[in-house]
Parts: sequence; structure tokens; C-alpha cells
Amino acid sequence: MMDMISTLPDDILCHVLSFLKTKQAVATSILSKRWKHLWLSVPVLDFSRTRVTDQEANFRFHDFVYSVLLSRDSAPPVKFFRLYVMYNYTQHVNLIMPSVSKWINFVLQRGGLEYLDLYMDTSGWPTLPINILSCTTLVALKLCFFRVVDHRFSSVLLLPSLKTLHLHLIRFAKRQDFMFLLAACPNLEDLLISALLFDDEEDSLSCNEWKNFSLSNLTKANVDSYYFQFPMKVLHNVQSLSMCIAKAHCFNDAIPTFHNLTCMHLESLNNRCHFIVEVFKHCPKLQELYVDEDGMNSDYQPWTKKDDKENWVDPNFVPQCLSLHLRVFCFSSVFGLQGELQLARYILKNARVLQTMRISTIGEPEIKDLLSSFPRASSSCKLTFVYLPRDYSSESDSSLDANETSIGSDA
Repeated sequence: MMDMISTLPDDILCHVLSFLKTKQAVATSILSKRWKHLWLSVPVLDFSRTRVTDQEANFRFHDFVYSVLLSRDSAPPVKFFRLYVMYNYTQHVNLIMPSVSKWINFVLQRGGLEYLDLYMDTSGWPTLPINILSCTTLVALKLCFFRVVDHRFSSVLLLPSLKTLHLHLIRFAKRQDFMFLLAACPNLEDLLISALLFDDEEDSLSCNEWKNFSLSNLTKANVDSYYFQFPMKVLHNVQSLSMCIAKAHCFNDAIPTFHNLTCMHLESLNNRCHFIVEVFKHCPKLQELYVDEDGMNSDYQPWTKKDDKENWVDPNFVPQCLSLHLRVFCFSSVFGLQGELQLARYILKNARVLQTMRISTIGEPEIKDLLSSFPRASSSCKLTFVYLPRDYSSESDSSLDANETSIGSDA
């Protein structure tokens, strides 16, 4: 029987191979003469989910990567390069990075690189090859576990095509260096920053210097600003925003209005329910709001009613987004504190187009009766309750031990 797959055009076969890890794509070369050199034309090099357990495994992995790159010397440029390596044995980072830098330089020098994803889980902080940050063809850049160091940092940055930037566990010398990096990405659309670290101990970021800086094309942002004060003006144009507010700016006159924001996720509310009212004031088109208390009291224990010190007072006016636009409100890790109950009551009372209110409560089943008795401005609003055990610690509401009940608008 004829091999129907091998009769397909090269470009289709290369497209199929691009979904495989590079090791699997290379293995197809033994299938037949038709496949022997086909993998060399695949514009994707994916060395992901690689675990190095000892020195011998390290040598094998390095030899494989070098052989793949050398074999592609006359092949088309690489558009997608992913390196995801976990080193599970003691290996000094200075012995690893020279090879990694050579691999990255090889790909960059060929030109045309659009997607770069680097994850180096090893001892120490490997230094990021600085020439990555001057690659004008990059469209997406994802980095994890790197130190960014260069004395000429601001002068080498140029990422005009970059639309996606994800940074996790990245250490900068100064906060200014991080801002210079953002300034080098004028067309950025998707930003994720998590666990950024800085060598300077004090927050030396000048608010005056960056107060007018913004990313006008940014539409999606996920910001964990626990370790530093992030200039919120940068995010003013986003449509979707996720942020941890444990140490973030409070919403006030210095915070811009998010005119395009329709979906927001907030973590670590820490028993500050009045903060949500400020959110409503600054997000006139907000349609979906997801809030996770995820908080601990001063003794680093989950909130209890003895910590209930918030004196809730209903605002004198109802923000536009609450009365005209809010359709979904999900409140997780609810402990049954008065501020939480009054916030839910306030939303039910004033959200005229609310369709769903989902409450995930930790060991407080009586919340169902309390919230069900509150008046609702929306006749189509559906209340859903998820009951979680006291020792619940998952980041998601989905749990085998969780009980979920729903109450329709006619309850």
C-alpha cells in the first residue's frame, strides 16, 4: 500500500513536523529517503522538556544540540527556537552558558527569528545573551530564570516587532533597566511579568521620569507587582488585566482610567473590599471581574472573623461599569467577613446586567443563605456557590472535595 503521507508536498510535511520536538522530528529521517533531509527545512527547533540528571546526560544533550545546528548550516533560517532545560545535578552555570550562548547566537545570526522561549532551571542565575534584546525580527520573547546584565543596557535595546513579552524570575541590575526594556518594545500587545528581582535594594524608579510613558498597543497584561511598584500608566490601554495587588499601587487619582478594560483578575485582596469600588471607578467598561482573596492575617494564618475590621460603607454613587456593564463577578477564597458580604450585596443591588455571581467560600456554608436573601438588580442573575475545605490550598476552584450549588434568579 502506498505511503499516502509521503506523497504530500514538502511544505505540508514540514508544517506537520513543526509540531514535534526536534528530537522527534530528527527521528523521522530514518523512515525513507523521502524523509531523510526533510527535517532540516522545518523552521522550528524545540528542545523543550529536557531534564539533565548527570554529567553524561549533559554531554549527550549538548552534542545533540550542536549536531542539529551544524546540520542546519545551509538550511532555511529558524523562526521558532525553544530551549527548556532542567539541570538536576550540581553543575556550575558558567560551564553551561557558553554553549547556550553559542546556540542562541547561531540562530540569531541566521536572521528571521520570530519566537524565542528560554527556560534555564539550573544553579545560579545564567546571564542572558544581551544580543537577544536587539533582535529586530522577534515577535514573541519568553524568558525564565535569567539575569540581565550589561553596562550599555539602554543603548543596545531594539525590539520593534515584539508583540509578546513574558518574564518570570528575571533579575535586573536596576529597575530602570526593566523600564528601558519596555520602552524598546513600542508595539507590545501581550505582557506578563512575574517575580522580577532587582539588585538595587531601594526602589530607585523615578516616577517623574516615567509618569507619561505608556504602551499604547498593549491589550493584555498579567502583572505580579509584589516586589516593586509598577507604573500603572503603562497598562492604561489594556482590554484584559490580571494583577496581584499585595503591594501594588492603590487606585487613586495617580492611576489612569482603563477605558478599554473589559476583563480583570485580582489576587491577594487581603480583606480590602473597598478597593473593588475604586476598581469600578477606574474601569468604566468592565464586564468580568475575578477576585481571589488569597490572603493571610498578620500571623500568616487564613483570615477568620476575628480579623474582620473593615467598616464597609456604601458609596454615594454607583459607578457606570457596575450598573451598565458588569456581567460576571467571581469571588474566590471568601471567608464570610462582613466586608466580603457587603461587597457582594452592593454588587447584587446595583449590577443591572449581572448574569453570574460565583462565590467560592472556605468552610462557610451559611453564606449561601445570606447572599440568597439579598435583593438583585438583575432579574437574570444566577448565584453559584462552591464550598471548599478549610485546608484548601489550590490556586483553582476546581476540586474533588468542592461542592457546588446554583441558585437561579427566581430563588
